[in-house]
Amino acid sequence: MLALVALLAAGCSANEAPTQTAEPYKVTVAGDSISFGLGPAVREQVATRPNSQTKVIGVGGTGLARPDNVDWPGRLETLAKDFPPKALVLSLGSNDAQDLTDENGKTVANFAPADTADGAAWDAEYSTRLARSFDAFKDSGTTVLWVGHLRTEEDRVGLTNRRIHRLALAAAASRPWVKSADLAELLGSGEDVATDCLLDDGLHLKVSCYERAAKGLNGLMPPQGL
Repeated sequence: MLALVALLAAGCSANEAPTQTAEPYKVTVAGDSISFGLGPAVREQVATRPNSQTKVIGVGGTGLARPDNVDWPGRLETLAKDFPPKALVLSLGSNDAQDLTDENGKTVANFAPADTADGAAWDAEYSTRLARSFDAFKDSGTTVLWVGHLRTEEDRVGLTNRRIHRLALAAAASRPWVKSADLAELLGSGEDVATDCLLDDGLHLKVSCYERAAKGLNGLMPPQGL
């Protein structure tokens, strides 16, 4: 009888489905120096998910304006091809209130107000760079969370941040894998200068505001396993 019980138990074990390890929930925070503060806050939020991994690949002083410095669209295409995350938190814009160059440093669009001919050309070229950055993840299974930047103290930077966010919203409208994760909305500053969240440099955020923003970002990320 004991031998029969042992055989039956062995048979049940053999027929049980093997335990499967959950697929890692990978999040990448990429972009300029805003990602330095946002990354750790996002990591803390994402850590509540099973088997989560958060990587930060920020480069200070960069954006889409100077591919001769850092080619973000090219880097994002490589990321999408080789290491596509579940969610990409993309933080760019605060260094881009300047002329747009090509990969050789040659100016291709002069920085100017949006209601001028030069400004329209700047908007068109910047939109092309946003589209390339977003399109890198079209078939990767990645949800892109575009991080619109706050209006900072200096108008040249702060108003350009909001201008770039509007361009990003237009590009995202036809791309269902891209979601808006506007800091101005998440932190409640809207189109006004985000005085309560800014450090003394008038550009970067207080830790408490990064933490608040990360909570909102976490709610926008795709569910586990989808």
